[in-house]
Amino acid sequence: MFCIYCGTRIPDDAVFCPVCGAKAAVIKAGEKKKPAEMLAVVCASCGSGQLKRIGRGEYLCEHCGSRFFAQEPENFTDSEKEKAELLALFAEAEKHADKGDYRAELIALSKGLKLAPEDGTLLLKLGRACMRLGFIQEAMEYYRKAEEVCPDDPIVYVNQAVLYQKQDMAAEARPLLEKALAMIEADPMSATAADVAVTFSNYALCIGTLGDTAEATKYLTMAKKKGCSDQTIEYVCKALKIRI
Repeated sequence: MFCIYCGTRIPDDAVFCPVCGAKAAVIKAGEKKKPAEMLAVVCASCGSGQLKRIGRGEYLCEHCGSRFFAQEPENFTDSEKEKAELLALFAEAEKHADKGDYRAELIALSKGLKLAPEDGTLLLKLGRACMRLGFIQEAMEYYRKAEEVCPDDPIVYVNQAVLYQKQDMAAEARPLLEKALAMIEADPMSATAADVAVTFSNYALCIGTLGDTAEATKYLTMAKKKGCSDQTIEYVCKALKIRI
């Protein structure tokens, strides 16, 4: 069957749509569901209603820590059509990225600017696509726009820091990473375990580059405990000439 909210094909025995998080329901041919009848957003992973809205259409589950893009209640301004189209663009862009065609990824994502120019998830994805293509200035512009939309999301500062580090500007990256770390410490639910691992590993690389290898080793160890990939751990260790 198909999700009646975002159009995704889902298993017949599904309880929740894995894409938009709406509770699965069957709709008869020709039948239309009025906005007032739509169900509230729930976590796409665990079904919990304990959600924190961190961007337009983007949620953080405070029960299991999952982050996802979801159907929003009627009181938000985005139309259902726009949300479905944006989700489709994300899926299209991801397919291009999986093939290593980052230019096609960027083109697909750029179409979303006409639908939701202030969507935090879209802006972050655009920044990442630009960074992959080496468009550093454009990537930073998207990340700073994302910061305006989602100032409470630590990952927007991490992404900016990564851009600085790619330009051998560790000193400029450090305060951004420390801001992200402070936000995560103040509100552990502001980031997933994966995002925390990314923050720790990038901070380790940053301060290690600046000469503090002891502290870098500490944070890289913490990143590993949070599930940081072996590839990333190996890269940072090699770059800093350290072992954990």
